[in-house]
Amino acid sequence: MKSIPCFILLDDDLFALKLAAKIIQNYSRRSEIIIFSAAKEAIAYIETDDIMGRDTDTILLTDLHMPEMDGFALLNQMENTFKALSQRLHIFVLSADASPDETRKVLSYHCVTGFYNKPLSIENIKEIIDCIQYPL
Repeated sequence: MKSIPCFILLDDDLFALKLAAKIIQNYSRRSEIIIFSAAKEAIAYIETDDIMGRDTDTILLTDLHMPEMDGFALLNQMENTFKALSQRLHIFVLSADASPDETRKVLSYHCVTGFYNKPLSIENIKEIIDCIQYPL
């Protein structure tokens, strides 16, 4: 079994961030949880040695619809920039109102591991952790 993953949560909705963090903490108390409300800040953090140098899994849970830089812009940057992290960085996209076309587009990115509808649930977290420990 792999070590406990680190979670990076990205959402412009502070309530959704707090809810997701609480769900993760209730399921995996020892997981590190890092929270961002802006995509540019999350990308800057992922580029640091703290993430680039890790040998443990990192799970990025990102909202799709955000101001300034939306989930698609974030995924475009991840797709092109973070190939070196592809074995350790697992990206899951969350949305409360994604259209079927948006969902298909999200899942077409090689860097995306999965998609979930909001709100995040403990069952989603179980599936996410199972998925990264025993990839499909």
